[in-house]
Amino acid sequence: MYDVDWHRRHEARTEASADRILSLLRAVLPFETALDVGCGDGIWLQAAQRLGVGTILGVDGPWTDVARLRIPADAVRIVDLERPFDLGRTFDLAICLEVAEHVSHGGGEQLVRSLTRHSDLILFGAAIPFQGGFRHINEQWQSYWVGLFKARSFRHLDLIRPQVWNQDEVHFWYKQNALVYINERRPDLIALAEAYRERAGLAAFPTDMVYPDLYLALASYERIAFRPLLNRLPARAMSKFLDIVQRRI
Repeated sequence: MYDVDWHRRHEARTEASADRILSLLRAVLPFETALDVGCGDGIWLQAAQRLGVGTILGVDGPWTDVARLRIPADAVRIVDLERPFDLGRTFDLAICLEVAEHVSHGGGEQLVRSLTRHSDLILFGAAIPFQGGFRHINEQWQSYWVGLFKARSFRHLDLIRPQVWNQDEVHFWYKQNALVYINERRPDLIALAEAYRERAGLAAFPTDMVYPDLYLALASYERIAFRPLLNRLPARAMSKFLDIVQRRI
């Protein structure tokens, strides 16, 4: 479930993305404690520490390589992300970015429940349909997740995407997917966010969006015609096909 090589190739830009996005968010909605669900190596929590956040905690699955962590090992809890979890405390901010597409449909619903249990302020984004990636089994449009959070009385605010959309140092999947969710029982936080959005004149983005880099990567006749064919192949035949391709590369 965790592609170590992929994360190594992208870690410098992930770090830049984390620094930029968290600094923008903290300027609007200050947070002193942070939870990262699907924390990987802890890059986002390390970025939070650089901003002065004093208490951090990461959550991820049993594939976690303790030797590669950027945060202390005792700041990470191993859980099954397919199942609900309760850490026994709450945090000012919960982060969950590009994780939910790796769990099943039912697991994604449980993930939202767990996130809303642990914080009134959530930074969340997940891969959209055809975004592609390692073991993406639950790609959904942004509005799908908005609906799940709304059912938990959380309102979404587009505070991040309009500010990073044209910034090269930020990965396109964060530009495309990262939304802020606030518990409707926290009108103080919602008021801060709304005041900032008006003051900064943030553009009103549609909820469901595709970043141009992704569109260009997908919008070729070969990919459009070939991918549905692959999806129809039985799993066993697909495995053999990939083996053949790998031998020839």
